Amino acid sequence: MNPRGPNVQQDQKTFNSLPLLDRTKPHKFIIPVKRINEGQDVLRFLASRAYVDIGKFVMQLNFSMCPRKIEVDGVQQIKTWELGNPDIIFPETVQRIQNMLERIDGITDEIPPDTGPRRFGNISFRKWYSLLESRIPDLLKEYLPANVFDEGSIEKIAARDELIAYLLGGFGSAQRLDYGTGHELSFLAFLGCIWKLGGFHNVIADQSSSDIGRSIVLGIIEP
Repeated sequence: MNPRGPNVQQDQKTFNSLPLLDRTKPHKFIIPVKRINEGQDVLRFLASRAYVDIGKFVMQLNFSMCPRKIEVDGVQQIKTWELGNPDIIFPETVQRIQNMLERIDGITDEIPPDTGPRRFGNISFRKWYSLLESRIPDLLKEYLPANVFDEGSIEKIAARDELIAYLLGGFGSAQRLDYGTGHELSFLAFLGCIWKLGGFHNVIADQSSSDIGRSIVLGIIEP
């Protein structure tokens, strides 16, 4: 990669995006469970497909935000994308997830903060979390593209079950009343799953993986 910025025409050739799941083949989905409990588990994770996919997705999103060299009327310029740019038009799936997150944010209005003393987070978060947990299945059905759920699972567990766990995990721990990098990673996994299931690819034909990745960063992750 040119350290001063890759050519926009080379987007697809210079970076290997997270591959989509082959929907023509049966796939076994599972409900995510805690698997890293001791040191040896970390080593197994570092050698797993999950680790590779997560790293590839993070790098893909980072690459999508790198400045690009473009040519305008014979003059080379550097194209950048600023956070919060109101002129950016997002693909349908990004808009759908934005609307879903606004709905989730609105649940806060239904559960006022507890006014009692507290050492850690506000205990009303547990009520908020429980209410979100009860609504997430319907929210995903309403806002995610239908093709995401046409999973062809060979088991009773379906893609929706994985997505529910990752999205719910992206909002923190109702038990510990905390939020950290693991919860951020859970939300990233939620977006990565939608990517692998083809949910972000119902876009116009000339959009590259970098275009889609950029819309995920600017339209979902940044807000």
